[in-house]
Amino acid sequence: MPQAISLTKIQTNIGYFTLLVYAILYFTSSKGINCSNDGSHFALAKSIYYNHKTEITPFFGYVKDTDYAVKDGIIYSDRLPGNAFLMLPFIAYSNFFEFVSKSSFGNKFEADIIAVLFLPNICGILGLVLMFLLYLKIGFGFNLAYLSTIIYGVSTLHWFESVHAFSHAPSMLFVMMAVYLAIISIKDINRDKRYLYVVAALIGFSTLIELQNILFFFPIFLYIFVSAKVDFREFRSWVPILSGCVALLTFFVGCLVYYNYITFGELLLKSNTYNPHFPEEKSFSSALSGNSILGLDKLLTNFSNINLYVNWQKGVGNDIPGLLVSSPILLLSIWGFVPFLKREKNMALLFLLMIGISIAIAAFHKTTLTRHIFTINPFFYFPIIYSFRYIWRAKKFRIMGLGLVALLVLISTFRIAYVIHTYYGRGSRGIFGFQSEIVSFVVFYTSLAALFLILTGIQKKLKKV
Repeated sequence: MPQAISLTKIQTNIGYFTLLVYAILYFTSSKGINCSNDGSHFALAKSIYYNHKTEITPFFGYVKDTDYAVKDGIIYSDRLPGNAFLMLPFIAYSNFFEFVSKSSFGNKFEADIIAVLFLPNICGILGLVLMFLLYLKIGFGFNLAYLSTIIYGVSTLHWFESVHAFSHAPSMLFVMMAVYLAIISIKDINRDKRYLYVVAALIGFSTLIELQNILFFFPIFLYIFVSAKVDFREFRSWVPILSGCVALLTFFVGCLVYYNYITFGELLLKSNTYNPHFPEEKSFSSALSGNSILGLDKLLTNFSNINLYVNWQKGVGNDIPGLLVSSPILLLSIWGFVPFLKREKNMALLFLLMIGISIAIAAFHKTTLTRHIFTINPFFYFPIIYSFRYIWRAKKFRIMGLGLVALLVLISTFRIAYVIHTYYGRGSRGIFGFQSEIVSFVVFYTSLAALFLILTGIQKKLKKV
């Protein structure tokens, strides 16, 4: 792996300013609860926080239909609990603010709703940070890394998933953090075993957010062992470490089973087993009995519904087009995998394995939706930087190549903006639903900055002691 690039002060300041711009963009283009999906997550979080129960009957107004479960006449969320757990500190923050200031945290929206929308916003911002840092760590310069990252932030579903309270943005972030640590921080499994445990914990908690993330444990740890050149014959040195990682993963799976037990009174992995609208979810085999060919097409190309390419009105709500249709800029990512494989073979294979796992599960599912594979979106996009570098270095067709890039970026960005604008619950507010709540944005991030400065000051004082 090439030597990491360090940043100048000016480049660092540009990076911070860009993050502020994206923070404003993601916040203002949020818009409360969009549909029963995020409504179900939010109802569960509210019930846990205020009632200390998993029953969501008092908060069913946020769900309304579809995404709930019924057992013995009691209504529960059919969502896994991880996203709701992550919402709890944000609900606590909105309550604390209103208690201290004696004023409402929100303007036109409920305070708790505004607060929980900071969760996907922050996940989106941190996802951009990890993407940028990973580019630098494998040897790309600031300009290419910066360009690739800012395009990713608006020209892919990353923007869409960063503005509503679904589980996809947190899922992406936890898996991305695990991958980042695996690639950057682990060179020797004995010396760096603490990072292995962190990776296992991140994957474990991500399983509480989206169940299929547990399968990423295998390719990520295979990558770690291969890249660290572990001698498998010396099993006494690595088996205890791997066993500890498996134990951590098992702990989080156990937490999920326990949550489902106290909720449904049964030992379950699937929280949507009792969803009355999706009887196929009663088992993994029936849930994964869809037409995989049609599913694959729906996730990527939409050849079976070619009208989606030109008639954008056909691709709204849950009918978001496949990745290559909603973000045609990703065509350059596919091209970029060729040099990526040549220069960073193990890393490229890791990304391909993760992409393959996610797409296979979603393609076989009875309900195939493009957003279901968002967790691997950054890994799908990542190799685009190799295409950008090739185009920039190709003197003969540089201008034509840059023109193509600009065209694909424009089409992708406008398509994603249209997807956001027409999604459920948007109404007349359109793409910028939270313009009226900008004061909440300033208050929240000022509080966050103040907390960061306080903790940094405490850390410096402790070092002097």
